Amino acid sequence: MSLNDDLVIIDVEEPAAAPRALMIACPVCGAGIAFDRSPIPHMDECGFESYRFECKECGAALAGIVDPIDDALLLTETAAI
Repeated sequence: MSLNDDLVIIDVEEPAAAPRALMIACPVCGAGIAFDRSPIPHMDECGFESYRFECKECGAALAGIVDPIDDALLLTETAAI
């Protein structure tokens, strides 16, 4: 008896592909920014999924919400983070 006699092969589906980062443009300098939505998003006081970050190219403080209709990130410059 060899080890292969007891080997059971099961059909396993490939794991779902990891979500890809969305490339967005900084509204100030136009630099490309890779945006990944959080698996546990922050919900603001109006019930929108919201994000705050800084452009690595120009240093602009940015804020955005995810449009619940089409999942687009609506981005704007803020005074400071």
